[in-house]
Amino acid sequence: MKIKLSAPQGSILAMTLVIVGLIGFTLASYLTLISAQNRSTFRSQSWNSAVPLIEAGIEEALAHLNKNGTTNLFVDGWTSESGVAVKRRNLGDGRYIAVIVPGAQPVVECSAYQPAPLLFSRNDGLMFAQAGHSQYSTSQRRKEVKRTVRVNTNGGALFAKGMVSKGSIDFNGNNVTSDSFDSADPNFSSNGIYDGTKRKDNGDVATNSSELDIFDAGNANIYGKVGTGPGGRVRVGANGSIGSMAWLNSGHTGIQAGYFSDDMNMSFPAISVPFSGGFAPSGGTVSLTNVTYGTTTVTTVTYPSPPPPGGVITNVGLVTSANYPDRAAFGIVVTNAVLVISPTLPSPLPVGTITTNTIAVTSTVHPGFSFGAVTTNSIATNTVFYPSPAPSGIITTNISACSVRYPFTPMPAGPPSLAPSFVPPSPGSYSGAITNRYVSTGTPANRGWYHDYAAISSFNYTIKIYTCNVPNNYSYYTKSYTYYTPQAYTYSTRSSTNITVTSTRFDYILDSYNYVLDDLSGSVYVRGDANLFVVNSIRMSGNNDGITIGSGGSLKLYMTGASTSIAGQGVVNRSGNAANFMYYGLDSNTSLDIRGNGAFCGVIYAPNAALGLRGGGSSSVEDFVGATITGSVRMLGHFNFHYDEDLARTGPRSRFMITSWNEIGNEGGTLTRLGISEAALPGVEHD
Repeated sequence: MKIKLSAPQGSILAMTLVIVGLIGFTLASYLTLISAQNRSTFRSQSWNSAVPLIEAGIEEALAHLNKNGTTNLFVDGWTSESGVAVKRRNLGDGRYIAVIVPGAQPVVECSAYQPAPLLFSRNDGLMFAQAGHSQYSTSQRRKEVKRTVRVNTNGGALFAKGMVSKGSIDFNGNNVTSDSFDSADPNFSSNGIYDGTKRKDNGDVATNSSELDIFDAGNANIYGKVGTGPGGRVRVGANGSIGSMAWLNSGHTGIQAGYFSDDMNMSFPAISVPFSGGFAPSGGTVSLTNVTYGTTTVTTVTYPSPPPPGGVITNVGLVTSANYPDRAAFGIVVTNAVLVISPTLPSPLPVGTITTNTIAVTSTVHPGFSFGAVTTNSIATNTVFYPSPAPSGIITTNISACSVRYPFTPMPAGPPSLAPSFVPPSPGSYSGAITNRYVSTGTPANRGWYHDYAAISSFNYTIKIYTCNVPNNYSYYTKSYTYYTPQAYTYSTRSSTNITVTSTRFDYILDSYNYVLDDLSGSVYVRGDANLFVVNSIRMSGNNDGITIGSGGSLKLYMTGASTSIAGQGVVNRSGNAANFMYYGLDSNTSLDIRGNGAFCGVIYAPNAALGLRGGGSSSVEDFVGATITGSVRMLGHFNFHYDEDLARTGPRSRFMITSWNEIGNEGGTLTRLGISEAALPGVEHD
């Protein structure tokens, strides 16, 4: 029997499998889409939840800066890592790392880390929420979401620079100079007072403005840096010079490379009325004790101890020595190469080559040692004496016939029958036998006995001489050192004391209270830590009007009126410390004019005031000691501006505030750049 298979039944089965596959694929795609959407939603939640952590870290950094400033960063749990201040903190399942990059305007960065939303297990294929979950094995990889924000700040030391202006700066006066000193450092001041011999080059001048040529430095000499707002420019005259101490002292003009920047961005916080009520000051008589000292100049070879208050001048002299100086020399130590010629070999041997100088010598004795070859020469010699010691070789004896009459006393008349005995010639004076003969003829003088023999006249022989070079002296180089060293010290010492007491009438006497005046003029004496609020105007002529701050006093002067004029000896700060006189101009104070023939020692903060500094005569030079922050600056006449760097440490401060907020990539932050550990948990990687 034949069984017939139906073709449609197979097609139905295939169609069913295709439909089931499509349904499964569609379901899997839908589940994948739902899973991805779910993961995206949870990741977005983690991404957004990092922002509160960043804000918390930045707020903590700002609070730290406003409490401790930039000079005391590494306290209160902040650690020093690669030169920056770092703080780590865990909050819930997240954490953050805050970083403060030190500087005049610190930069704050905060990186926040939140657990990624899901954890995939390789063992069971399950998915878990990471937040709060701790049951994952070491084979699993936990991820964190990381976000980093960088903020720029301003604030801190109010007088971080010597002279700051909101707007224009005009240094078109004659002989304008700006430099700095440090009243807290005896190396850069004398008893806290500016000393031109100890000046520094941090007399920085800057404007917040970005307008071209709004900063006209003219022909000023600025020992320090200059700055403008973004895109600004500084105009410098043909004889103007801006730069370091070495730059100006070398006679350079123009701006030294690196001493101009256009990144000035300072905030100028407004000054409010300091107090609502205060006393009306009254006048009186003040007895002032004036002490003057006579001095004499002393020069000694020993440094005075203790050092005198007026400083010590070190007198130096040029010294050349075979030994390197055992203490710091004044300036550079010059090493000299000195040629030495000595008959003896030096001991110990010097560093370098020793040259042996030789001389030619001729001798009958072999030298045994020589520089180079020994030349042997033979010389024929003839002497009347037998050589001793006997030379090597043949000795030829030279003889001559000799007949010597040997007299008898008395001479016999004729030959005797027997020859008499006689003394022969000296031994060694003849050679061979001696023959005796008698002459009986001739004159009596010729008659007698004769010795006939061969007399030795000389000896011929050959001797050897040796010619060679032998050491004569030694040449070599040794070191000597030339340097300047202290040889004497000159200083002034007190030789006499003169004390006088004067009584002076003042219109106002200020003690340690708050005072209020509608208008300020007349004579003022400050003997306490006083605060004075002036409502309308300040006029100090410098004749009978002026403010005298006693050696133990200080004054904070608040001005709400539009105009202030201080002339002549309008402010006399007897302490010599600029921080003891602080002028605060409120927003309504728009003009501040200082002129006359005297030094001004104080600090000015009047961000809306046009500051005019006017010198005295054509030859007199005025000094301004302290710092200024004003709306604009104009100098006329001769002015020297001396910034006290201690004001940046101990002077008034403003709160650090955020000027910009930017999110940066995870690889562009300070943590990565400096290689600072981010203290991630084992098995954790950033998403």
